[in-house]
Formats: sequence, C-alpha cells, structure tokens
Amino acid sequence: MINAIFATDSYGGIGFRGTLPWPHNSEDLTHFKTITTNHIVVMGRNTWDDPKMPKPLPNRINIVLTSKSIPMPGVITISSNIEDRIKKIQAEFPTKDIFVIGGKQVLESTKHLLDRIYLTRMKGSYNIDTKIDLRKFLLGFQTVSCKPGNNCTYEVLQNFLR
Repeated sequence: MINAIFATDSYGGIGFRGTLPWPHNSEDLTHFKTITTNHIVVMGRNTWDDPKMPKPLPNRINIVLTSKSIPMPGVITISSNIEDRIKKIQAEFPTKDIFVIGGKQVLESTKHLLDRIYLTRMKGSYNIDTKIDLRKFLLGFQTVSCKPGNNCTYEVLQNFLR
C-alpha cells in the first residue's frame, strides 16, 4: 500500500521554518512511529533536513527525493521519475507499506498514488509558512476512522476512487 501520513493545524498549516509549527507532541510522534516502523518512508529533502528529525528514521527504509547524495546506511535517494521509482520500490518490498511523510510538494505530487491518508489534525492555529489546501487534497478520500488524541484528532482516509 502507498499511504501518506502527516499532520496539519486547523487551517492546513504543516510547517514553519523547516519544522513542525506546533509544540512537541509526544503522543503524535509515537503514533507516527507506531504506524511507520518497519515500513518505508518517502520524503523530500526539506523534510529530511528538519533539524528535529532523527536521521535516518530508525527501523524504516528512508527514501529521500533529492538530486544530492546522502551517504548514509538505510537511505535511498531518488531524483527523477518519482512515480516509477515508488512503484519499483513497492514491488521490491511487497511486505512493506510506503508512507509519504512530506513535504507539501511531495505529498501533492504523489496524491494520485495514495491508497490511504493518515491525517493528524492538531487543534488550533500556529505560525506557518507552509500550508496544504486540505479541501482540495482530500478530494476522492473518505474518512474510515477517527479517534481523539491529546490536543489532536487522528483520521484515516481511504481513496474511494481506486
């Protein structure tokens, strides 16, 4: 399965100065870790460069979309034909799910490949410089589960067009 997992504030904000815009939320980070551990995470270079993110994310295959080399074990870089490369990686690792984790451009450019979206909706609004138009992004997806969390809500949305 190819999925996306990300968090937004009440207005679709996803980033500020290269990192998450809200205060540390250990519950949400544990949720992210639980869902993605032992699977594959795909991210853009800016997400990789987030100073608060461990590198590489442990117990996951890390794929970074970049034209620059990242000489680190457990990291695969891809620079072109993103759709073909993701499908090839999916075929290479049939027992693992793929999770697109950000940033905005990577999420938007892979939306048509997604089977599910794991969306954390953080309560409130924050200083942001990166935003996703959630109404547009979630078109074609239907909520299949929703549960409250600490200062957030966890949703799983299924692509009903596929």
